[in-house]
Amino acid sequence: MNAVHTGAPMNLATLDLNLLKVLDALLKTESVSKTALRLNVTQSAVSHALKRLRDMFGDPLLVREGASMRATLRALALREPLERAMSDIHALMTATREFDPATSQRTFRLAMSDAMTVEGLPSIVRFVRREAPGIDIVVETGGPVHSARLLVDERADLALGVFPAVPAGLRSEELYRDQLVCIADRSNPRLENGALTLQGFLECPHVTVAQSSDSGIQIDDILRAMGLTRRIVASVPHYLAIPSLITGTDLVAHTRRKLIEVFRSARGLVVMPVPVPFEVPDLIFMQVWHARQDYDRAQIWLRDVVRRALAPPDQSINREATI
Repeated sequence: MNAVHTGAPMNLATLDLNLLKVLDALLKTESVSKTALRLNVTQSAVSHALKRLRDMFGDPLLVREGASMRATLRALALREPLERAMSDIHALMTATREFDPATSQRTFRLAMSDAMTVEGLPSIVRFVRREAPGIDIVVETGGPVHSARLLVDERADLALGVFPAVPAGLRSEELYRDQLVCIADRSNPRLENGALTLQGFLECPHVTVAQSSDSGIQIDDILRAMGLTRRIVASVPHYLAIPSLITGTDLVAHTRRKLIEVFRSARGLVVMPVPVPFEVPDLIFMQVWHARQDYDRAQIWLRDVVRRALAPPDQSINREATI
């Protein structure tokens, strides 16, 4: 039976904020070794900090369970308020820093899908080069879950894309909307007057994007609920591969209208509404960041650049025509 800890009285005047940083990492990783790697300190230093934290909170916080460690109920209750507190501290420490994009030299880390590197990144980079020539951009690609994890783990400054669900602790802002469309080669024998009927759509062999990296609109789930099925002959990791797979074949696929407009090679394809008996909702593209970046002036500038670079034509008041 575990001993009951009453905890030492807390004295805010002597509180070591580094302990809270260790606790935040421990609650995220539930591992002393992973926390040590994350904070670039030794495991013994983390173990010593954990002992102090246990005394401070009067709770084991992490208990051994087989070969791993598990957070206690008290630790789980601390997780969300601690993350908010760490975000507030970060915002407080960075809010007063000056940032001049024209002279700043730093690197921003962006997370986005492969398709966004073609669709949105070029415009963002042009804006950055014009306004902040000393700024570098590093991009990591992945789906919404991976991108959100990068933000939480402080391995990305900003994530762009479709996020079916935005995790707690992250902020989001809508940038623009897009639509799913169906594409087929002009010579597809099932086309009738340049379009597909529902029956023709279901009879065609299909190419699709892997669900883990898709938009959050799962057409197959809806079709199955209606008792309808389609044959998928190829599943690819991103939308970039789809146009070349459709060209010159009897395959069909759904993709994004805005992305198709980027590809000049798509001129031999027929673009049409997805021929399904339900309304396909718009795709909402967002920029997502961690709450700890709310008041960071450099991050505020970055979000403004992205907002202007990706603004729809009818909303781009501050956008230059030469982009």
